[in-house]
Amino acid sequence: MLRIEIAPDELREKIWQLFLDYATELSTLDGEVRPRVKRHYEYFDRFWEDADRTPFAIIYDHEPIGFCFLQDTGVCFKITDFYVHPLHRRRGFGKTAVDFVKEWCTSAGRHRIIAANVYVNNLPAIHFWRSVGFCDTGRRTRVKGIRLIEMECKL
Repeated sequence: MLRIEIAPDELREKIWQLFLDYATELSTLDGEVRPRVKRHYEYFDRFWEDADRTPFAIIYDHEPIGFCFLQDTGVCFKITDFYVHPLHRRRGFGKTAVDFVKEWCTSAGRHRIIAANVYVNNLPAIHFWRSVGFCDTGRRTRVKGIRLIEMECKL
């Protein structure tokens, strides 16, 4: 059974392990070699500590299989990181998670837009975000020399 929830602190370490897999996957897109050491991503713990950040866990059969990190930027909600373990992709779990997060954002009532950035060379992710209602804004940013597509969805 699939469940999406705000990630409790007791899942933080399991989500960190998923985050390491996510970081390894990102390395194939941006060429950055990320160390597999404790907390090389400075913002990870802040998703449990800062009021403007929310970690969501994607749980299947009582185990986390993915996550969605959400930030309230002050002008919109932004999905900063999103991951579903490859063994669980193409089963609708990612869509269910995004739908849950969009509903959570709508109920929070602070913003009318949710945003996500996607590497221009990550075609499966671009397809996924479009399939869950996100549109290319036409804006591009650069991170570590890689262009990102700025995508948005109206809530």
